[in-house]
Amino acid sequence: MNCLVKWSLLLILFCPIIAGQAGTPVETDVIERPPVRTPWQITVGGPGWLAGVSGTTGFHGVNTNVDVGVGQILTHINVIYSFGGEVRRGRFGFLGDLLYLNAQASTAESSGLVSKVDLGLQQFLGELFASYRLIEGSRGWLDLMAGFRYTYLGQQVGSQANDIAIDTASARLLDQFAQSLTTPGSDLRTLIKENITDKLTLLNGQNPELPVAPLAGQQPGKISDLVQQLIQSREAELAAAVRAGDEARVSLLKAQLSSQVATRVTGELNRSFSFYDSWADPLIGLRGRFKLSKAFYLTAESDVGGFGIGSDVAVQAYAALGCQITRNIFSEVGYRYLYDDFRDNNFLYQLSLHGAQITIGLLF
Repeated sequence: MNCLVKWSLLLILFCPIIAGQAGTPVETDVIERPPVRTPWQITVGGPGWLAGVSGTTGFHGVNTNVDVGVGQILTHINVIYSFGGEVRRGRFGFLGDLLYLNAQASTAESSGLVSKVDLGLQQFLGELFASYRLIEGSRGWLDLMAGFRYTYLGQQVGSQANDIAIDTASARLLDQFAQSLTTPGSDLRTLIKENITDKLTLLNGQNPELPVAPLAGQQPGKISDLVQQLIQSREAELAAAVRAGDEARVSLLKAQLSSQVATRVTGELNRSFSFYDSWADPLIGLRGRFKLSKAFYLTAESDVGGFGIGSDVAVQAYAALGCQITRNIFSEVGYRYLYDDFRDNNFLYQLSLHGAQITIGLLF
C-alpha cells in the first residue's frame, strides 16, 4: 500500500511539470504541421525487348524444333508495340506491361509438291501484378509480387501446290503401280510414300521462319490415305486390263487415275490452316533495386507461375543496369528470359523467349 501511495504522489507531482513543459508546444506542432501524405508515384516506360525464340512446338503430335533469332523475327514484323507502367503509394503498388506482335513469312521450295508455305503469327502478352514493399532503405528496396500473365496466340499456315510437280509425280506413281501388278507382293503404300508423301516435307514445319507450329503436319498422312483409297477403288479393273494385255485399256485407266490423284492432291495442298488459343497463368515473384551511385542502379525481377492452371510452368527473369538520367527520365539496359510450357487441345507450346531489353521511361 505504501508503494502505491508513493507512486501516486510521484505521478501527481510530475504530471503537471510534464504537461507544463510539453503541452503548449505539442499542441502548436499539431496545429501548424499538417499530416504528411504519402505521394503517388507513377512510372511509364517503353521496353524494347529484342527477343529470339527457341524450343519445341507442335500440333496433333507433329512437333518441330524452333530456333528463330531476333533479326529473323524483326525482318517479318508487320506490327509490334510494347508498354509498361506502375502506380505506387507507400508500400503498395500495381504494375504491368504488355507486348503485341504481328508477323508474316513465306518459305518456297521448287523441288517438292508444295511450292510455298505462308506463315502468320499474332501474339499478345499482358501482365498485371500487385506489389508490397518488404524492404526499403537508402540503398534500395525489395518487393513481393503476385498477379497473372495472359497469353493470346494466333497462328496460320497456308500451303500452295506445285501443279507441274504433282502431275509428274501422279503419272509416275500410276506407271510404277501398273508395273507392280505383274509382280507378286507389290506394295502400294510404299509407292505412294516414294512419289507423294516424301515430297511434302515443307508441311512438317522444320526450321520455320517464325515460331509457328506445323499446323499442316498431318496433311502428308491424310493425303497418303486418300490417294491409296482412290487407286484401290479401281485396282481390280486395272489389274484385269494388265493381265489381259489390253494396252489401250491400261493407258486409259492410268491416265484417268493419274488425273484424279493429281486433282485430289492439289485440292488438299491449296489450303490454309489456323489455330487460336489463350491462357492465363497465376504468378508470384520478387523484384528489387540496388543503388550503385546517385545516377546508376542495378535492378532484377523474377516470377514463376502456371501451376497447371494455365501453363504447366511459366518462368520469367529480368536483370538490368539502370541510369536515372534526370529526376523524371530513366533508362535500363538488361536481359529478359521467359519460358512457357503450355499444352491444350493437342497443341504443344514449349518455347523460350530471350534477349536483350532496352527501356526508356518517365517517372512522375
